[in-house]
Amino acid sequence: MWQRRQLRQTIISTGCVGALFGILPVLALLASSLEHQHHSNHSRPLIAQALELGLLFFGCILFCVIMFGLLPMAVQYCFVWMVRRWTGRA
Repeated sequence: MWQRRQLRQTIISTGCVGALFGILPVLALLASSLEHQHHSNHSRPLIAQALELGLLFFGCILFCVIMFGLLPMAVQYCFVWMVRRWTGRA
């Protein structure tokens, strides 16, 4: 029971960190594109830009959840499993 709760808390917390890390480049790209749009005659469609920014945002969240949440938990779980097998406490 506690493992599911720990997994859920890990996914939520690393997802929030990923959202914070993801919003920074999205805001920077939005500011850059707005500045660039005033100086250029060529403008990209709004839906294409929104799709790219959304993919960047959710990609950052997914990266943080996997790299900072699930991967360390999997390494810890495998290490504990191997130590238990090795010491005969399984």
